Amino acid sequence: MYDFAVAGLGAVGSATAAELVRRGHSVVGFDRYRPPHTMGSAHSDTRMIREAWYQGSPYVPLVRDAWTRWKRLERRSRRTLLRTAGALMMGPADGRVFAGNPLASVTRPDTGRVSLSVQEVAGHFPWLRPDPGTITIYEPGAAVLALEACLEATLEAAAGADLRFDEPVLEWSASASGVRIGTARAEYRARRLAIAAGAWTSELVPELALPLEVERTVQYWFEPAGAHAPALADGPAWVWELDREGTWYGFPATARGLKAGMHFQAGRGTEVDRVDREVGDSETEALRRLFARYAPGVAGPLVHASVCLYTNTPDENFILDRHPCHPRVVVFAGGSGHAFKFMPVLGALMADLLTDDHPPHDLAPLSLDRFRRGAA
Repeated sequence: MYDFAVAGLGAVGSATAAELVRRGHSVVGFDRYRPPHTMGSAHSDTRMIREAWYQGSPYVPLVRDAWTRWKRLERRSRRTLLRTAGALMMGPADGRVFAGNPLASVTRPDTGRVSLSVQEVAGHFPWLRPDPGTITIYEPGAAVLALEACLEATLEAAAGADLRFDEPVLEWSASASGVRIGTARAEYRARRLAIAAGAWTSELVPELALPLEVERTVQYWFEPAGAHAPALADGPAWVWELDREGTWYGFPATARGLKAGMHFQAGRGTEVDRVDREVGDSETEALRRLFARYAPGVAGPLVHASVCLYTNTPDENFILDRHPCHPRVVVFAGGSGHAFKFMPVLGALMADLLTDDHPPHDLAPLSLDRFRRGAA
């Protein structure tokens, strides 16, 4: 019997396995594919890590802890995992990015973050053309995470575990003596189970009726073009809320290209086993229209496009909690498009719950109870 089993070896599952191995436990882990793969959420070259988006929320201590853990993993793995590039948060004052965000605290001099006018944005980053009235917060210390390298380094840290790729968990049951895990190949036993299966989570815990929506989103890489092409590799990244189109994001250009896409758009819900993984010309052209208006001339030929799956909760906050009927089982779900940056701290918190250690962060905002309270 293993000490722990982990269902799902994407971002949070691999970090959980690595942390449990670090603490000296025997671990078996399962994934339906071989990560890093392109079938779920933990792929696509880069992710941002920044604080300003979360100002005033319980995520601030989590992102600071994650930053420390990423640097530690970077040193131990001898890989380059983070690169400081800066980040812009942009949008209307009454939009979802800034509404309720305490801008005064965001822009205090001691935070290292500054508010930029439309003219200042164009002066510092002349390839961007924000509309009049756009609010911009610039966080120069924000960084870009090399996603695949981060996941590979984490899986290397979990190498002491029995990692079983191309072998999804099909069923499980829990009793007073432990947990039984069934796959198409064999049956396994462990004292406790972590479920971090991303878009497939609801299939493993249907009894919880989790309020999760799987969203199909597309990420694009364009060849950098125009007079400012060399500067696009330096940064910054941006998250830019637009009035009608949704929230547009972009990353500094890498060897793969200039990455961009849309974050949260209505009508993109899907079923995990029926995802359309083909990217249509009309989707690409819609993004090109945004570049033409807000960053003209910088997006050259399309290099690559990839479908990514968000698993969203109604409040866009994660679920990290014990199963209400089976205390030997811990569930993470609902990354909602922003979980990757927290990957190492979420893995540590999962390990804390599994080993009955007291988590150093308040997990109440991530509990399952908040949905029950809302339904009461």
